[in-house]
Amino acid sequence: MAADDAGAFRPDDLITLNRSATVARLLAGVAHEVNNALQVIGGTAELLQDSEWPEPVAKGLQRIHAQQARAAVALAEVMAFSRQRPDARGMVNMRDLVTRAIALRAYAVSRARLTITPRMPTDAQLHVDGSALLLHQALLNLIVNAEQALAERPGGAIVVDVERQDGWVQVCVSDNGPGVAREIVETMFDPFVTTRPRGESSGIGLAVAREIAQMHGGTLAYEARSPGAAFMLRVPAAQ
Repeated sequence: MAADDAGAFRPDDLITLNRSATVARLLAGVAHEVNNALQVIGGTAELLQDSEWPEPVAKGLQRIHAQQARAAVALAEVMAFSRQRPDARGMVNMRDLVTRAIALRAYAVSRARLTITPRMPTDAQLHVDGSALLLHQALLNLIVNAEQALAERPGGAIVVDVERQDGWVQVCVSDNGPGVAREIVETMFDPFVTTRPRGESSGIGLAVAREIAQMHGGTLAYEARSPGAAFMLRVPAAQ
């Protein structure tokens, strides 16, 4: 990974670390096979539901069909994400982007026994000019960061607030976890800074999210909560 003369990591370096282009190319072939399997599972479950079964079996088939549909949606989101080019810019609806990011993490959040709640105005204009791919990545990084902060904490909750403020669109991802340790508050946006055990976190999620914000003329800020932490991603609203 390259660095400039001042020793700082370039945005492209961080993004490459966080999202492998090789993996993205492989996803197309893998997704085709997985999607075929999901269609068989869903179709079989649907056919079996047409027959008479004892109640426990019928409920089990309903769960299989529901989870197949959920997995198919997640797969479609991953493929849409992998097909986009990071340099493609245009009008981005942050309301839609947040909804997609939450949907993509819904299964992981559920398995961890956490909750995630979006709060967005229905009447505000929440469009920005930028790269949907990169902004989506920044949002995912912030949500995953909150998930990691809540690991093994019963009653963990994540809230994603989206609003328009004085020419900015702000997305605030907050959690009710332990917050950020005082000793790393000043360095938490630096690459490879993490309090998670080795192998559980790359330590570049927040650094990448901040670089993406800055590439869009925006900011990423931290705010201590009681309990928990909040990260505010602000991007200029589209004119």
